[in-house]
Amino acid sequence: MKNIGLNNKHMQAIKIFLLIVLFTLSQIARGQETGDSVLSLKACIQLSFIHNAKLEQARLETEKSLYQYKEATAAGLPQIGGVASLEDYFDIPVTMVSGDIVGQPGTMVPIQLGTKYYINTGIQAGQMLYNASYNASVRLFKKACEISDLNFMKNKEELADNIARLYFFIQTSGLQLALLDSNLVSLQKVYQYSEQHYENGFIPRPDLDRVEVSLNNLKAEKERLRLARDQQINMLKYLIGFNQDQVLVISNKSGLISSLLFQPDSTFSTLTEMKLLEQQKELAKINLKLAQSSHVPSLSGYAGYSYQAPLEEFGLIDNHDNWYKTSFIGIKLSFPLFEGNRVRNKISQSRLDIEQANIGRQDLQNELNVRLRNASQKLAVNQSLESGLSINMKLAGNIYRITHEQYRQGVKSFTDVLNAQSEYNASHLSWLNALLQIKLSELELIKLNGMISSLYL
Repeated sequence: MKNIGLNNKHMQAIKIFLLIVLFTLSQIARGQETGDSVLSLKACIQLSFIHNAKLEQARLETEKSLYQYKEATAAGLPQIGGVASLEDYFDIPVTMVSGDIVGQPGTMVPIQLGTKYYINTGIQAGQMLYNASYNASVRLFKKACEISDLNFMKNKEELADNIARLYFFIQTSGLQLALLDSNLVSLQKVYQYSEQHYENGFIPRPDLDRVEVSLNNLKAEKERLRLARDQQINMLKYLIGFNQDQVLVISNKSGLISSLLFQPDSTFSTLTEMKLLEQQKELAKINLKLAQSSHVPSLSGYAGYSYQAPLEEFGLIDNHDNWYKTSFIGIKLSFPLFEGNRVRNKISQSRLDIEQANIGRQDLQNELNVRLRNASQKLAVNQSLESGLSINMKLAGNIYRITHEQYRQGVKSFTDVLNAQSEYNASHLSWLNALLQIKLSELELIKLNGMISSLYL
């Protein structure tokens, strides 16, 4: 639950956060002077925490839950209200009295008692002395505040995870575009050589056309990849609150802090997902106590202080002699006698909610163990692949350069060049994909360690 007062520790944390924000914004402003904004992954995540609309909605939800808790608490404070009424009796009420009063013993005589006008004004107060349902309700709203705070934290972590994945995809797309640019330059040279060979009669026209077709296909592939990357950047701009017309350049530095990767405890107790399930279980227990408290008697006190004025004529209202004071104090004990088994059924529902929470916690723990095992295996496999693919990429690059030079000298055919280029592209793309999968596996392990905040703190 949020504390209303801020201690020194909280104030220090707020100051540090503001310094981070100011530093990030200054970096953006410096980039805007040159037309570009170069942002690291950490800066992107921090900006999203400031500008993302869905996260702001979650923050407002936590604030709303705090006010709901305060509202529930206020019901236990003294309740004071004013009262004022004016009654105009067209027909004065009739009361039956003993005939002895009017000389008619043994009979009941109807008599009009009262005045035409009756005015009442005063204050009334009430105070709850003991109410088990109230105590359980306050605990319920307090727990709702804690759950709301955890949901807000979960939204932050999910946003950080989405931005990190998008950031890594953009980085990989940038490397793929750089590869295609390099291939275009090389293939453009091949086309120039082919034109010379064709003019000199060394190759037929279809071979020159094949070079042009390959060149056009490579340009089309580059445009498709550029479109995908532009769309990824547009989504990143949306998430961090950038204007779509503003140029955004991300850092080309890659890699997570691998030293953070360690084996978490088997209960995953530090994960926000697990904390949420634990809080849901506690909420179900409080609901059970709330249902059980319906059988407990409640005690309240009340008091009133007022003035009444019974008047025959409304113009006599200013006469102080016509006003009479009334005051009282009382205590009330309320207890249920029969409610048609409504409470019993509600108690049964609450017990089932607790059982569901226990099953959900065990199921989540099993799921997290599977995710941890898969992420660890995926990381190990891709780290091993990356090492071999890196060597394979360098060998394919050497083969392509030698074949390219031999084609220029007329020793190799264009088919040999295309095959060598295709092998180099495939090995390079496989290597880039292995790097991307390593980053994603590291990110998953950091999440499972409950350390996703290390990306932005």
